[in-house]
Amino acid sequence: MAAASFGVLCRKVLTGLKVSRSLLSPQALASTGLLHTTLSTKGLEEFFDDPKNWGEEKVKSGASWTCQQLRNKSNEDLHKLWYVLLKERNMLLTLEQEAKRQSLPMPSPERLEKVIDSMDALDKVVQEREDALRLLQTGQEKARPGAWRRDIFGRIIWYIVSAVVFPR
Repeated sequence: MAAASFGVLCRKVLTGLKVSRSLLSPQALASTGLLHTTLSTKGLEEFFDDPKNWGEEKVKSGASWTCQQLRNKSNEDLHKLWYVLLKERNMLLTLEQEAKRQSLPMPSPERLEKVIDSMDALDKVVQEREDALRLLQTGQEKARPGAWRRDIFGRIIWYIVSAVVFPR
């Protein structure tokens, strides 16, 4: 009886493994609605610029995102845009290091500045939203009540303001 139930259990595990293997293929993972990734077939090529831009001195690029444009976006769109900009920045930093290694000028270095400016603007918009939400929920402008002060040893520490009244 125990051997038969063990055999049934093993067959169920094996069929489950066959199903999970088919779900782990790059095409199946990329097509699922719950998991958004790039195909694993791309690999390290994501850290390098498009091959048609190799050797070019000027590469056409758009303008950086402004705070006003980003304020009109939803939180989900801002989250996706942050990771797109992060991948682009990593790619451009890789390109910059490779250009330094080969003692060549980086093609269109202003692209990196545009990405950094866009990320700074996006961070500013997210911080504005967090501040507005905190002000609405708690009535406090700062994230943590307190201030930077020097202690008796001269170290700078975060002093937490307490609401306790000390008697005189």
